[in-house]
Amino acid sequence: MPVLKAQWASTLVELPTLTFHHALLPLSIFSALHGIRVSMAYRQAIEQASAQSRKDGSHKPDRVPWGQALLSVLAMSLGGGFSASILLGMPPSWLGSNVVVPTYVLSFLLIQYTALYDILQQLVPPAVLDSILLTADGSLRALSIAKLGVDGSRMRFAADSHVPGATEPWFAMLLLGMIAGSGGGMWGDLLRLKTHHWTLQTPTWTHTATWDMKAALLSAFFYASSTSPQFLALLRTVYPDSGEQVYGKGGLLETQDAKAMTMLVMCTLLLGKRAEDTVYQLTRSLQSFATSGIKKQDHELVVLKDDDEPTSSHRSSLRLRRRITKDEDEDEDTEDEPKRGTRGRKKGAKKDMSPPPSPISSTAETVARSTRIRKSTRQEL
Repeated sequence: MPVLKAQWASTLVELPTLTFHHALLPLSIFSALHGIRVSMAYRQAIEQASAQSRKDGSHKPDRVPWGQALLSVLAMSLGGGFSASILLGMPPSWLGSNVVVPTYVLSFLLIQYTALYDILQQLVPPAVLDSILLTADGSLRALSIAKLGVDGSRMRFAADSHVPGATEPWFAMLLLGMIAGSGGGMWGDLLRLKTHHWTLQTPTWTHTATWDMKAALLSAFFYASSTSPQFLALLRTVYPDSGEQVYGKGGLLETQDAKAMTMLVMCTLLLGKRAEDTVYQLTRSLQSFATSGIKKQDHELVVLKDDDEPTSSHRSSLRLRRRITKDEDEDEDTEDEPKRGTRGRKKGAKKDMSPPPSPISSTAETVARSTRIRKSTRQEL
């Protein structure tokens, strides 16, 4: 079923093959943008590692030898297609091309040894730059997934089976499609290519799949299911009344339409992840700004001297604090009243429990008092 018009589908699929000039500079524009993106990410990682080393006291340089840097960029740029081709027993397609490797080398040199890196960082907004680079990257990855990962697996294992109507290699299509779309990042994580010294380590994707791996796997599944004759046969058994007007000849979608749709799916996933990261960073920055503003206001209130004249904002804050302090004092007094009453009752109880005076002692006191009175009266007479 043609989802898109044939002209639009062919234009989207052939868009990554555009060159700067077919005679003077026959280099792919999309490959150049992909190389610029990988080279910029590599340079940023090396500079961040150098800054961290200066804090730790090791003082690593901001640049690595050009041979090491070039091999790192090429491995991360072409590692996916290279790995999928080796697993299929085929030579990588870029070996037979005269423009693929030179395009990535030129992009690497422009980013590493010219002012293009600073110009792109300072003059172009990050959202615009990332959108352009991710669109080129996603388009190339989608075509690699469709042509090499899925279609390459079908051709390879169908030729080995020699059985008509053999089951399609779904495991190979999904696995090699994922590797073709995210193999460069997997190699970079395994060998730590974005550091000053390459070392073999346990990659993080062994316990946590990266977003590139998830996007590549989903794109591979979309293309494989939309062009699978078995999936089409399954749908025809569920909906037997639908004919060729609903379904395609070889699958749910035509091959050209499926490739164009896979490009849109991959680009949407990459751009969506970029937008999510932007929103998350913006939210974090707003929270930190609000927290720093509150701390700054509290610090100003503490530093304010008694003889200084407070501002209106300080007056309102001081009134609020005095009101809160007064309420707390009232609460404490309210809590202390039952204790004081209890203590008073205890003291009163102790006085009441004292023994009453004896009658003999009271009579002696009365006689002594009357005697003193009589003596003073005689002296006066």
